[in-house]
Amino acid sequence: MDLNIYYLKRCVALPGDTFSIENGMYRVKNCPDSPGCVFRQRELSKKTKDDFPKEIWRCFPFDTIHYQWNIKNFGPLYVPTSGATLPLDTINRVLYKNLIEYETDKKITVHDGSVYLDDEKINEYTFKLNYYFMAGDYIFDSQDSRYWGLLPEDCIIGKAILIWRSTDMNSGKIRRKRFFKIIH
Repeated sequence: MDLNIYYLKRCVALPGDTFSIENGMYRVKNCPDSPGCVFRQRELSKKTKDDFPKEIWRCFPFDTIHYQWNIKNFGPLYVPTSGATLPLDTINRVLYKNLIEYETDKKITVHDGSVYLDDEKINEYTFKLNYYFMAGDYIFDSQDSRYWGLLPEDCIIGKAILIWRSTDMNSGKIRRKRFFKIIH
C-alpha cells in the first residue's frame, strides 16, 4: 500500500473480527450476511484462476508455502484489536509481520524455528492499534486489503458520507440520479 495515495474503500471487517473469502463470498465469523459488494462477489464465485492474471489472482500474504490464499479463497484471518495478544510462530508471523514491524519499528526474523523481534525472541505479541480489512467494490482488480493486508487505524483519515459524482463503469456515462446521495 502506498501511504501517499488516498484510497476510498469499504470496511468489511472490524477489529476483533475473523474475515475470510469462501468461493468469492466475503465472510465475517458469526455474521450471517456477506459484507461488501455482494453482486460482484457472486460474479467472482463463477470465475476461475484462468480468468485472472497471476498478479491479480495471488494475494496477501503472498506466501505460497504456508498460505495458498487467492482473491476467491482467503483466510480465515483474525483482525487484531488494540490490546489483543496473539501467539506467534514461524507460520502465522507471516500474517502479522508487517503490522508488528509498523507498530514497533523493529524487524521480525526467524532463526532456528523461533521468531525474533530484532534480537529478542518472542512467542506472542500484544497489538497497540486497531486494524481493519478494507475492500473495493470492483473486486476483480481493486487495491485493497486482499493485496496490502490489514489497515492500521491511524491510517484512516475520514469516512465517506455522500456520493459527489457517479459514473457508470460500463458506459462511462454520468449517473446524475446518484449525485449527493447519502452513503449508508
